[in-house]
This record gives sequence, structure tokens and C-alpha cells, in this order.
Amino acid sequence: MILSGDALTKRVSALGFFVLFPGFILYHTLVAMGMIPALLGGLFGVVSVMLFVVYCALLSSQLHVLLSATRGYALLTFAFFAYVLLWALVNFGLVGGGIMRAALIQTIETLVLWLVLFIMGYRVPLDSPRLARAFWLAFALIAGYLLFHVATTGQWMFFARRMVEEGGENVSTYQGYARSALVLLVFLIAISERAVVRAGLIVLGAFVMFVLGARSELYAFLALTLVLLLLWAGMSVKYMLTLLAVIAALIALVVSQFEALAGSRQLQVLDLSGTSSWLARQNLGQRASEQILANPLLGRFGGHIRSPEITGGYAHSMISAWVNYGLLGFVLYLGLTVSAFVGATYRLLFVGARDARWVFAFSINFVCLLLIVLAKPVFWPLPALGWGAFANALVTSRQRQSSDATQQAGPAGTRRGAPGQHDAARDSQGCNDNESGTSDLRPSAL
Repeated sequence: MILSGDALTKRVSALGFFVLFPGFILYHTLVAMGMIPALLGGLFGVVSVMLFVVYCALLSSQLHVLLSATRGYALLTFAFFAYVLLWALVNFGLVGGGIMRAALIQTIETLVLWLVLFIMGYRVPLDSPRLARAFWLAFALIAGYLLFHVATTGQWMFFARRMVEEGGENVSTYQGYARSALVLLVFLIAISERAVVRAGLIVLGAFVMFVLGARSELYAFLALTLVLLLLWAGMSVKYMLTLLAVIAALIALVVSQFEALAGSRQLQVLDLSGTSSWLARQNLGQRASEQILANPLLGRFGGHIRSPEITGGYAHSMISAWVNYGLLGFVLYLGLTVSAFVGATYRLLFVGARDARWVFAFSINFVCLLLIVLAKPVFWPLPALGWGAFANALVTSRQRQSSDATQQAGPAGTRRGAPGQHDAARDSQGCNDNESGTSDLRPSAL
């Protein structure tokens, strides 16, 4: 069987989507347990480079539809990628040196991840039953293992690196685990249709995110689920009851386990002033703000790098884009996520879209927008998945509109002037409708 470029891109995207997110958690846990060797290093970077090569070979088969059916959104995305690359090359060419070289490499690594996640989000088949089954199975394994961990150890935090005596650098930090778990949960919520299933996902998902230990992802997930339940509750009494049940379940869990949870890093948000990571981030943010004020138009490319070996000194928010890529880069970076979020919100609220693609596009762009405002630097690659998800939903909607218009017009050979023929063709189409339903390549300093 010979696959078309489009079909091959969909299959590669489905496989990559599974490997980079639920597969990432399974892989690193097995490495930490000593059950498999770290053949793929940290996995995310190595697999992303492999996907980058494949996507570059297949990109020509995607460009026509992608550029024509997204109302310029995809073109703006590619223009942003080109701008960032050109900006990095020009700055390196003008200044040179070890720090500029490190900044250039970091930018190229980020661009690889952006392109991979953008194309993946655009072509991942969200309506694939096989992909859904794989994600459900992975979620069951992950949640079951974490429940076992808490029950047997009494610890409400899971750090895979602590399971390894030697070679711990090959096991992901909690940030990598939380990133993958967040996307896994967003996908399952988007493709689920029953209120009770979504309620169970939210409660169990909150437990998973809590145990994995990343505060940003945990509270972004809780904020997303609250917004979704409020949105659905306004349309259905069933979801109103679901919202109340979820809130009651979470409150009961926290109250019953408050003593065990009181010392956890997740509840440190109640008093961040005493935490070292928060103070460090405040200092980095202040430094970035000073660099922007010193040069508000151009920023300071590589200004977060103190030495070629230490590249994690960026502000943990969207202003890191302003520092590194200037005002225009900041506007494009933020604008892509804002426009995707606003577009998906409009579809959900005013058009009444209930398709999994629009729910996923809204959800992933909501959490990305929230996190780049509050906690994540420009080198965090997940926003590109949101850009691709929005393009996916746009293209699918445009194709369905074209299909509907074709069905209403009748077969190509029908004469519009012949009485009764148009109605007969329309009825026939109705009866036979077959419309198918950081830079992460290296660890951060924080």
C-alpha cells in the first residue's frame, strides 16, 4: 500500500503525538525503574529531530491546503519562524562570540520544536479511535502507577530521578512529566463526550498533576477545567451538576489529606515569598525588564545568557520573547496564541462548535496563554502545538463547509434550470452523506 503525503503526515503525527506525550512519561518511568536503557536520551529532543526531518520532507504536500484554508494564520506562523531565524543569524553575525553562538543554538533548537509541534498539531487525527484507545491505556497505566506510588510510600510527590542511583540525567525532571501529562489530559477531555467521563478525568487528572509536582501545569489544568465546566454548565443542567460534584470531590480530597499535603510544593503558592524558585524567577524577570527598558525596540538577543554553558537565565514569562527577539518578535509570539485562543473561544461560545478539534484548540491555547503570561519562557515549545491545533480546526471547518456547499449544489453535471433535478440531487446527497466525522533539548537551570 502506497500512502499519500497527507495520509503519511497524519500517521506520523499520530505516532509522534503519542510518543512525545504519554509515551514520554512511560519511557522515562521505565528508564528510572531500570527496566529499559536510555536508548533515546531524553526522548523529547531526539524524537523531535527525527520528526523534523520527516516533516521537512512532507511539508510540500501540506502547504497548499494549510496556507489557503487558515485565512493567513499559517502564513503568519511561518513568517514568525522565519523572522526568529533571521533575527538570530543577524545578531550572531554582527556580534559573534561564545554567548551569541549559544543563543543561536538555543533558538535553532526551539525552532525545530516549534515546527514539529505546529505540524503535529495541524495533522494529528483527533478523531482516530486507535489514537484515543492508546491515550486511554497510557492514562490508565500512569494514573494507576501514581496511585500505587502514593498508597505504598505515603508520599504525595513523584520524582522519577530519585529512583536512579546513577545516570539520573537521562531521566526527565518533573517539568517534563507535567508537560506531557497536561497534553494527555487536555486531549482526553477534548475527545470525551459524556459528562461523567469528563468529571472522572478532571478529578483523577488533578491527582496526577498534583503528584507530578509542577505547580504551573497543575493550576493551569485546574483553571482550564473550571472554565470548561462553567462553559458547559451554562448549556446543560447535567454539566452544572457535574461542576458541583467535581468541586465537592476536590475539596473533600484536600480536606481529608490536608496534613499530608500542607508541606507540598504545590501549596506553597499560598506563600510564594518564602520559596527560592519564586525569588529566583522574580530576579530573572526584573533583569529582563531592565533589558527591555534599555532597548524597547530591539531587546537584547541572548541577554539571558551569562556564559555559553548557562543558558537558562531567561525570564519565566512571555517577556523573554521581547528580550530575545525584540518588540516585533514579542508581538508575533503573543499574537499567535492570543488569536488562536480568541478564534477558538468565538467558535465555542458564539458558533456553538462542539467538535473535538475546537475543544482541543481552545483548551491547549488557554493553558499556553495562561502559562506564557505567568510562568513559561519563549523557549517552552508547547504554544506551537496550540497554533497547529487551531490551524487543524480551521482547515477541517473550511473543508466541511466546502463539502456541505458541494452537496447542496448537487453533482457537477446537474443543470440548475431543470425542475426537480436539484432537489433530487440534494436528497440523494443527504441520504449518502459520508462526511467523516524550554528549549527542551537541554535542561533548564530552574
